[in-house]
Amino acid sequence: MHVPDRHELNAGWTLPEAYGVDRLVLLPRDPHWLFAYWEVTPGLIENLAAQYQTAWPAGRTVLRISNLDFKSEKDIDFAADANHCHLNVEKADCTYQAELVHILPDHRFISVVSSNTVRTPRDSLSSTLDPRWKMFPFWQQRYYRQIGGLSSYELFNNENSEPTEGGKK
Repeated sequence: MHVPDRHELNAGWTLPEAYGVDRLVLLPRDPHWLFAYWEVTPGLIENLAAQYQTAWPAGRTVLRISNLDFKSEKDIDFAADANHCHLNVEKADCTYQAELVHILPDHRFISVVSSNTVRTPRDSLSSTLDPRWKMFPFWQQRYYRQIGGLSSYELFNNENSEPTEGGKK
């Protein structure tokens, strides 16, 4: 059986720069970061520019990130040739949506393209304890120690701990 090497697989094939689809995709990266990428076709820009005539060139395009749980929005400026962006969000465990918005000089905003909605993961332990997935006490102690360090009792009474600074074991 013939197994092609990587040079043979990549010979002559390249990914296109664009796919000709107007879209904005939002992905959660971790509890406090999102990643957005977009494509806006020249045809859509031409249609919007024709519709808003002289006001369109004087406006600016921003990426508007909306926290749907707390009903808050934040506008993010980006380079004119950008097609992706990493977004820092303050609140974890929330639902977000993004939108490319063109803001006209008279403060009207025109939605160019909207994203899907995503939910960021929580940044803390779950308050729900499921008995089917209970940890053994040894692992539970070890797990919580990694998160918050030693408790006062463990710090001063643990036989296996190292001496504390300025104190004796």
